[in-house]
Amino acid sequence: MSGRTENGAARAAYLVFGAREVDEPDAEGASVYCQFEKDWDAQLEQCGRLAAERGYRPAGSCVMSVAQPTLPRLLEWAADPGCDVVLVASGHVLERIRKTWPDWDRVIARLEEAGARVEAVPYVEPAYPGEELPRR
Repeated sequence: MSGRTENGAARAAYLVFGAREVDEPDAEGASVYCQFEKDWDAQLEQCGRLAAERGYRPAGSCVMSVAQPTLPRLLEWAADPGCDVVLVASGHVLERIRKTWPDWDRVIARLEEAGARVEAVPYVEPAYPGEELPRR
């Protein structure tokens, strides 16, 4: 299925890293995931901002759990994402997906077969009160 609209504009779907439901503190009591990784709305906003700037037409979103999403569901979505571009909210989030989801290469291959590519949003992640972000 082509992700192009009738006027030829690329369509973009937003892939959200769903860490909201698995916020487990580590031994020192710090969260394993930063607030941005848990903030689905902020991730969607970042993706929407880039899509608007690049003239991409929104094609929906897909929230997948950080705790390895159900592979058949993810592969089914990747086989027909209904878009040309899959936006991930930041380079950091995309790297977390690569490290967290062992089957990410299969997802990328399925997206490529469907004619879609993955892009990381190049903006700085938002700062949250009381959170000290690790240096990247």
